[in-house]
Amino acid sequence: MMIRSAIAALISSATVLVAGQGLAADLVVYTSHGETTSGPVLDAFKKVHPDINVTVVRGGTGEVIERLRAESKNPTADILWGGPTQTFDENSALFQAYESKTDADMVAVDPNHIWHPYTVLLQPIIVSTKRVSSGDMPKTQADLVSEKWKGLGSLIIPDPAKSGTGYTILSALAGQMGWEFVGNLAKGARIAPGSDDAFNAVRDGEAAVGWINEDLGAKWKAEGLPIDVIYPADAVTGQVDAQAIVAGAQHLDEAKEFIDFLGSKSSHEVVRDATVRRSARNDVTPPSVLPDIGSLNIISPVDPKQVVVARFQELLGQ
Repeated sequence: MMIRSAIAALISSATVLVAGQGLAADLVVYTSHGETTSGPVLDAFKKVHPDINVTVVRGGTGEVIERLRAESKNPTADILWGGPTQTFDENSALFQAYESKTDADMVAVDPNHIWHPYTVLLQPIIVSTKRVSSGDMPKTQADLVSEKWKGLGSLIIPDPAKSGTGYTILSALAGQMGWEFVGNLAKGARIAPGSDDAFNAVRDGEAAVGWINEDLGAKWKAEGLPIDVIYPADAVTGQVDAQAIVAGAQHLDEAKEFIDFLGSKSSHEVVRDATVRRSARNDVTPPSVLPDIGSLNIISPVDPKQVVVARFQELLGQ
C-alpha cells in the first residue's frame, strides 16, 4: 500500500568499514545494506563531500536496531541507513526529525520527517536450477505451499526477528493471504538467521526456493548463476526502504548532508545504474532489466514487526 502511492546489545558480527584517514570519523552510519549495495553510493558521496569521513557498521536490520536501543543514552551512530519504513515508524523514539529538501520528490513522504525514502524494493521468488526442474518452477506464492519443496531441498525463510526482508515478506503475505497460509509455508521450511543467508542458500543449491531482493536476483541472473527469478502472478512483496538521523547524533550537520545526498537525483541515478534498484524518487526511471511495476500485484507489510515475530514463533512452536 505504501508502494502503490508510493532493523544483543552489541553486534559482535558487524563488519566495520572506515572510509578516510584516522580513527575519528565525521559520520557514523549503521546499515543493513551490504557492500555491493552501499559501496557505489558511498564512493559517490565521498566525491561530493571529500571532507567528511564515514565509518560504516553493518548488520541485519534487527541487530542494528537493537544496537541503537542499547546506545540510546549515548549514541554512537548518526544515521541508520536501510530497512522498511515500518521499522522507523515502530522505533521513532530512536530517531530525530529532519525535513530534507528532497522529501517532496519521493513516492512516499513521512509527515513527521523521521524517515526519508531510498528505494522501492521488491522480493520475487528465487529458485535453484540445480535442484528444481523447469516443470517444477513455482508461478505463484500459493505454489510455495507444497510438500515437494522439502524433497527438493526445502523452502527457506529469513527470520523476521533478525531480517527486515523476512519481516516484509511474512507481514505482507499474512496481510494478503492470512496467517494460516504463512503457517503452511513454515511447515518443513528452513529458517535462515538473516536474509543474506537465505539468498545465498538458494544461490549455492543448499535450498530449493525462497525469496530474493530483486536487485541481487537480477545481478545473479546476469552473472549466469544457477538460479531463476520469478515474479509471482498472485502477489509480489515489497517495501519502501529508508534512512533516518539517529536521535542525539553527534555529527548532526554531516548527518543532514548525508540524508540530502541520499535523496538527490544524482545519488538515485547511482542507485539505479550501479545497484539495479528502483529509485524512490518520482523523476528517476527504474532499471531497464526489472519488470514494469505497474504489471505486478504489489503487497506490503501490514502487521508491525513485534506482532509478526510473535505470530511466526508461535507457528514454529517456539
